[in-house]
Amino acid sequence: MQVIKFKVEGILNSFRVPFFRTYHKTFLAPPKTTIIGMIANIMKKSEQWYYDTLKNDIFEVSVVIDKIEGKTKDLWGYKNLKTGNRGRSVVRRDKLYKSVYTIYLKINKNNTENKNINNEILDALKNPKSVPALGLDDEIVRIYNIEKLDLKKSKHNIINSVFIGDGIDYSVKIDGDEDIQLPTSNISPLKYSVDVKNGTRTKREIIKEGNQVEYINCKVEIKSDMDIYEDGFNKVVFY
Repeated sequence: MQVIKFKVEGILNSFRVPFFRTYHKTFLAPPKTTIIGMIANIMKKSEQWYYDTLKNDIFEVSVVIDKIEGKTKDLWGYKNLKTGNRGRSVVRRDKLYKSVYTIYLKINKNNTENKNINNEILDALKNPKSVPALGLDDEIVRIYNIEKLDLKKSKHNIINSVFIGDGIDYSVKIDGDEDIQLPTSNISPLKYSVDVKNGTRTKREIIKEGNQVEYINCKVEIKSDMDIYEDGFNKVVFY
């Protein structure tokens, strides 16, 4: 199975878990919607292209958390519609410090379209048309180690990638004595329904979501039926 593989590295990034409003808790890894958003941005694609891509399952992704050196917090001021406090509010946000991810991108299109969009994405990753960011515009990342490669199906059922855990039976494997974070899950959006009037988005609703399971310095043994792929470095699943 042919995929695009690349690494991203950021200094301070945050991926807000939905439903946390007065306090912005972060995922440990960028959700699928955030990754496709970055791809759309560096390709200079429209907002409608982004939503259509998610809706039509054009891409599947897999993410491996290579490293997170720490966490910090900041205070973010924003305007609101209330008159109290002069129409301003402050929210506390989790921020990930020096995080590195390996991302795999699989395109679900026919051979001709697949080849064209593969080349377009590869070019955008190497020569972005806008500043790469994961999350907010100021959460800039470096993209490197970009390659196109073939993954083979794994004969083993142990993975080290993030996965969507709905209905999946698994257990944890701990290797070595490094600092670990055991698997935790949070609801992550996967698809949206949008209304657009006169070229402007007026409404957005989550129409598909899943429990994003993520962990650090441990592995997961999948006991349910799931396709697992490997490249000699990582064993991953796509969603």
